[in-house]
Amino acid sequence: MNKKTKFTLTALWILLTRSYDAYCTYQFTPNLDKEANPLVTVLGMSWTPLLLTVFSLTLYGIWCLYQSTFKPINLLPTESGYSLSEVSGYIYLGKRAPWYAIFYAFPKSLRRFNQYLGHTLSRCLVYAGFISTLMWLFIQNCEWYRSIHSGALIYSLLLLGCSLILYQWHSQQNFEYLKNTAHK
Repeated sequence: MNKKTKFTLTALWILLTRSYDAYCTYQFTPNLDKEANPLVTVLGMSWTPLLLTVFSLTLYGIWCLYQSTFKPINLLPTESGYSLSEVSGYIYLGKRAPWYAIFYAFPKSLRRFNQYLGHTLSRCLVYAGFISTLMWLFIQNCEWYRSIHSGALIYSLLLLGCSLILYQWHSQQNFEYLKNTAHK
């Protein structure tokens, strides 16, 4: 599949599934009293700020995907000797750092940050689209699922799935790094 088709299908999937999630959420809880999203439960957002926030972040994620698809930069280190953890830190920060620096540091380059999110956030949004779509279909059609549905279940699936997606992508990048530096 060429880059343009892949980007278009990915962006459409993200937009459609985020829209479907918002539509179903409104049908299920028009006043948001049953909504589990922390933007509502913790920050107390109502519909307008919630939709503006979610769709702004979604559009930003798609823009980052566009950047990483059509204007990519090399995020990998060029010198050899990096561990998987250090390659992961470098991909994000542009300097040697352990993987967990992702949680407390910010890249000096906004372009690097956008590229990183284009690769990672888009994958997580695609996965979240599958989870939320299946969730709503199960809520609407499966009695057995309604009895086990909870915000904790959904957020656990999202956290576990996105963690696996990120690990797989970072491992793939480490493989590319090792291949590129094997001759050095």
